Amino acid sequence: MHRVLRFVCILAAATIIAVGIGGCSCTPGGSGSPTAIAPSGTTPDAVTRTFLDASRKHGTLTFVSGKEQKEDKVEYWFDGNRYRLTWYNPDGTERLHMISPDGEKLYYCYVAEKVCAISYTLPEMHQWVFNGPEGWELGAGVPDGDLTAYTYDAKKLWDIEGASQQFYVEDLVVYANTTRIAKTVTRTNSHKPESPDDLVTSEYRFDEPEIGGDIPAKVFDLPYEIGDKP
Repeated sequence: MHRVLRFVCILAAATIIAVGIGGCSCTPGGSGSPTAIAPSGTTPDAVTRTFLDASRKHGTLTFVSGKEQKEDKVEYWFDGNRYRLTWYNPDGTERLHMISPDGEKLYYCYVAEKVCAISYTLPEMHQWVFNGPEGWELGAGVPDGDLTAYTYDAKKLWDIEGASQQFYVEDLVVYANTTRIAKTVTRTNSHKPESPDDLVTSEYRFDEPEIGGDIPAKVFDLPYEIGDKP
């Protein structure tokens, strides 16, 4: 009787351990995904792929651009092809929403004027920054201080019918460590540049993101009627 009881106890303990191990096996982007991108000690390329490949992601970042190095706080939501970027004023109020409700078109929605206007670039541009260019193989990456850099040579010009200007991307570089993506750097212009000096360097400096959480569908609704750019 004592032997049977001992065997049952051992079997129960083994079952608890197995369930515990199985419960930690979460697929990125799934309902059980943790908010951190990847566990400590993984590789920068795994961290980068986990973030870029996640269908649903939400977080904040600091956007720094131009010679003045002006800083803007931005909040982002991505769910498949749909996304929204909300830009904030220094006092924390909303200034601008960039919304792609279907992944096909991108609208700039101006809070002060309460109007949405078609963007001068396709959603593809922001999809590159947050999801990576389609089919992009990261490669080995290049060490850059405590980070590893992955470069995509784009040389892409968008000329959208009905938009007020063109938009050009020379390249983008994703920087990551073994914990998370630190930033993505782009070089762009409002037209195809004649020299590298014409390019504007912008940085998307990421805070810790949330991966795989639920995002309400209304986040991607246009808040105002479609009209002309202010």
